[in-house]
Order: sequence, then structure tokens, then C-alpha cells
Amino acid sequence: MKRYAIFFAMFCLVMALAVSAIGAKHKVKSKRKSSAITKKMFNSQGPIHIVSNRLDADNKKRVIAFSGHVVVKRSTLTMTCDKLTVQYSPKGGEITQITAEGNVVIKQPPRSATCRKAIFFQKSNKVILMGNPILSEGKNRVTGSKVTFFLDSDKTIIEGGKKGRVSTTIVPKSQMVPFKAQP
Repeated sequence: MKRYAIFFAMFCLVMALAVSAIGAKHKVKSKRKSSAITKKMFNSQGPIHIVSNRLDADNKKRVIAFSGHVVVKRSTLTMTCDKLTVQYSPKGGEITQITAEGNVVIKQPPRSATCRKAIFFQKSNKVILMGNPILSEGKNRVTGSKVTFFLDSDKTIIEGGKKGRVSTTIVPKSQMVPFKAQP
């Protein structure tokens, strides 16, 4: 019975990741242009592969924890962290929250995000990056103390916090490609 419960929990984890921020977000049709960081960073498809030094499943607490050099891969998206914790509900084993902690790096070239902690809230379809979050796309860069992605509305809020301000570097496309003189 315990083997079945662990298998079921793992199955639910993989299924939830398939539709979560680590994998794909709910697709919302919109006539406006999408935010490159929000839509592209969290929009991968395909199987999910998770590697870690350890996996602990606590069915009473409804928690699965991957620890030690955690690597999550899906299509072109790769996330690494020290610990990945998945909380799921008692009814149906649906994922309620996913937390990545310690040296969090999310890459989907040319985009990347780094922070100390990332939390995905399944019910509200929201991702929060905390602990010196840095968002990059090519040479463009945004930093702050907290980044909140609202995936359903394609909205992003970057906060400066008590100790700092939001810093943005935007490199115009004309400066990204070296100028070639014509003869």
C-alpha cells in the first residue's frame, strides 16, 4: 500500500509539473503581445526529468522533497536548485505549491532567471522569485528584491524592497549586433 501511495504521489507530481510553472502554464489567448520573460520562461512542453541526490516522500504531510543538486529538465527549460519541495492536497493528490530553494537557476536560452527561492502557487497560477532575483534575456537584465509572475494575466511585478530598488538594463537591438560598415 505504501508503494502505491508513493507511486501515486510521484505520478501526481509529474502530472502537476506538466501544467505548472516548471513546465507549461495555462495558455491564455490574448490579442496583446506577450511578455517575453513571463510566457517564454514558463512555457515548455514534453516529458519532465528530475534528478537529485535524494527524494523523500511524506504521505501524511503530503510533501515530496528532492534534495542535493536538483536538476529539472523539460524541453529547452532547465531548472537547478538545492532543494525542490512539492506539496499536494489530500483530495486527488493535486499539487498545491512547488518551492525551489537554494541557488535557483531557471534557463531557457536566451532567457534566464536566478534567485534564492522560487515558489509556484498552483491555485492562483502565480510564481514568486525571492532572494536577489535577476531576470536576463540576452544582454537585457532586470533585478529587484521580489518578482511576481501572474501567469494567467501575463502580468509581472518587480519590487525593489526595503534595501534596494528595481534596476533595469535594456540594450537596444541596434547595439546588440555589431555595426558593419559598407564599402
